[in-house]
Amino acid sequence: RFRNVRILDNFYQTSSFFPMPVILVCTIAESGQMNLGPYSLCFPYTVAGDTCQMVFNTRDNSNTAINLRRTGLCTLNFIPDDRRYMRNCVMLGYPGETTEGKMVNSIFTLRPSKRGEEERNRDTRYPDIVAEAVQVFECSLDSFEIDEQTHAQRSILDIDKVLLKERW
Repeated sequence: RFRNVRILDNFYQTSSFFPMPVILVCTIAESGQMNLGPYSLCFPYTVAGDTCQMVFNTRDNSNTAINLRRTGLCTLNFIPDDRRYMRNCVMLGYPGETTEGKMVNSIFTLRPSKRGEEERNRDTRYPDIVAEAVQVFECSLDSFEIDEQTHAQRSILDIDKVLLKERW
């Protein structure tokens, strides 16, 4: 038997149930500090050919979106389904908070990028990875578009490096 469910704002969080990963997107704030933002709207986009890509949706005025447009870099950190982590993700996800204000409450451990010397550009600082993650995609921004009416940003990310914990 099915029940009618009211469709609310952020419907994928409030009105639906289907498996969606929670990822922490790490970007670099203008101050140089690492910024973690929790997201679920990130899915495979291009899965065949020479380039692997993800599509990532966010508000255009979020810290993550602003940092991604400025630096063109991010890490997608797939975290385990753990009550303590999910609670902290909620705290990290309040709109309007500054990077400095929210990161003091983060319980996640940040480690330097795993990009090898051959991949590194000496003038570029890469976003950190989350040590607690099961898998990490180190990405660069291919393109983005902003819907002016809804303030949604749709970004296409090139997957530059995939890191997976040995256990998995």
